[in-house]
Amino acid sequence: MFALALPVLVGFAGAAVDYGTWVKQRTRLQNAADAAAMAAARELAVSSYEQRRMQAVAERWAKSYFMTEGGGLGLTITVAPKDDATSVQVDLKHDRKQYLSGIIAITPGHIKASSVATLRGQRRLCVLALDPSNSQTVYLKSNSWLTARDCDVHSNSTSPSGVSSDSGIQVTAERVCSGGGFSGAGTFRGERESDCPKVNDPIADRLPPSVGSCKSPNPPLVNKGSASLRHTLSPGTYCGGLFIGGNSFVTFAPGEYVIKDGPFVVDSNADVRGDGVGFYLTGPGSTFQFLSNARISLDAPRTGAMAGLLVFEDRAAPLLRNHEIKTNYASNMTGTVYLSRGRFVVDATNEVAQQSAFTVIVAQQLLLTANPKLTLNTKYGATTVPVPKGLGQTDGDVYLVQ
Repeated sequence: MFALALPVLVGFAGAAVDYGTWVKQRTRLQNAADAAAMAAARELAVSSYEQRRMQAVAERWAKSYFMTEGGGLGLTITVAPKDDATSVQVDLKHDRKQYLSGIIAITPGHIKASSVATLRGQRRLCVLALDPSNSQTVYLKSNSWLTARDCDVHSNSTSPSGVSSDSGIQVTAERVCSGGGFSGAGTFRGERESDCPKVNDPIADRLPPSVGSCKSPNPPLVNKGSASLRHTLSPGTYCGGLFIGGNSFVTFAPGEYVIKDGPFVVDSNADVRGDGVGFYLTGPGSTFQFLSNARISLDAPRTGAMAGLLVFEDRAAPLLRNHEIKTNYASNMTGTVYLSRGRFVVDATNEVAQQSAFTVIVAQQLLLTANPKLTLNTKYGATTVPVPKGLGQTDGDVYLVQ
């Protein structure tokens, strides 16, 4: 009788052993699902839900938390949006490991785990300096002021002095975040954090506007005028750059302006205005310079390739060309200044952009010098100019909700 019962007893003992293994396996699988869902939810801060990208992120995290022979062999990973794509659900399935329970005909089956994560309390992003390693990626000299009361200033540089400052500077921001660290002195009002994770360029996939045939004359030149003689420029491709002479009065008609193979210069005491205008800088020497006492009032386009972008620098441009604001009267620059290769320089002695509904800066580097007061507002509801996806908000807190 004992001999006959022995296989059954061994089978039940094996089932108990296997059950303990399944409990551990289920715990590991749930941890993997939680990690994958949270990682995917963080991606929502960069751009909207995109299936291929979310699947890749979830797979990488799930496999790192649930390592099996073959690096995740037998692991099934399913990712889906939840709550109008404001949350992410990750479902995992894996074969149950079986050792002795098969003796009493228990089938292996599967172990499943599910997790839903959402991104809440997202932060607004006003400055993103993309340079990954150089010192002084964000640099405030002399008595410069940077005011971004309701948003973040972020430097991707992992240098210990990625954010550098002089003793007389003042920074007011929700948070100043550096991938490396801080050097220098000055006053910081708001959170200040080091070792922050990299923020990817949120506009990296934006296609530039088309470059058409050159307008005449070449290069274009707007001569001096008077308040009663205001020039009106039309959208198109301005080859050789665009020079607006001192004391000129210019209105830009709505549309896209391609500044090709030369600088965009607004000379001293000129007055330029435009609503619904975007400037694409491409080719050698294509930088912008707003010189002393020029009056600048510009709002970015609402639609089209330049929607939300006031300035868009060609991604093939040489690194760290200077794009300069030297005037004390650049009061309205509503939109995003996108200089993925360039250095945004504010070299003024007064307030800049203070009348803008909002201003966002994405550049390789940011330099404030000669005592400017750069103000980055976040009054998004005060204008119909859109904030490009991934700006105006960055990573917030990720919560598991299921």
